Amino acid sequence: MALIEIWMALVMLAGTTSCTLVAEFSSNTTVLLGSDVKLLCTIRYQTEGSNVLWKKIDLGSNILSLNNETIFTGKYEVEDQYNLVIKNVQFHDEGIYECDTGEQRLTVALQVAVLMSNMTMRWDIPTPFKRYAYVNLTCVSINSRPPATLRWYRGVHEVTRSSINNERVTRQNGYGDTTSTLVGQVSSEDVPYVCIADLPDNPRVRSEFLFPPIIGAACLPGSGVVIVVFLGLLSYLLNS
Repeated sequence: MALIEIWMALVMLAGTTSCTLVAEFSSNTTVLLGSDVKLLCTIRYQTEGSNVLWKKIDLGSNILSLNNETIFTGKYEVEDQYNLVIKNVQFHDEGIYECDTGEQRLTVALQVAVLMSNMTMRWDIPTPFKRYAYVNLTCVSINSRPPATLRWYRGVHEVTRSSINNERVTRQNGYGDTTSTLVGQVSSEDVPYVCIADLPDNPRVRSEFLFPPIIGAACLPGSGVVIVVFLGLLSYLLNS
């Protein structure tokens, strides 16, 4: 008898009738391709002999775990009564998951995101840049799944509301590109303009920096220290 058939027989014998209280459950979740994800179904109270099952239900009803035991230990784990960990998430892991306590059947949708293949910054005036000149900074995120959301900062201050020509293009396969333009000003102040790309549930997955005309480093809240290539160096490289 196959392992899945044994599990089904045990579930039918044991039943899922229980008195349980779900304290915490995941909302719909997006995870980066190749990462691990934890789907919450935290039980606060469970009567003796009751069961909690995790299933993938978008294509049939495949049982993944029974209480703390999983079918494929290399792929799934159950933590802390009874949160399901999915390892090395791939496209075939996308779908609808259900935590079945017998009294409740709670579902969560899992989507797989893919980092952009490239992210660029361009500008509309020739180098060398003149101090106090205005320049259209255009940030482009290329081929992410889904198309990224772009945000702008000047130093630690978000200036996304000042951006223009924001466009997101999604292709049939779910991948797409995003473009956003911000009017910046050349300055000698050590305050960089920063373009941040976000994916659902995965903010700040990639950054592009521009300004001012020196080489230095910039910090954003929660993003750590990133080396910045400023306009002075870019001017030198473009003219060499």
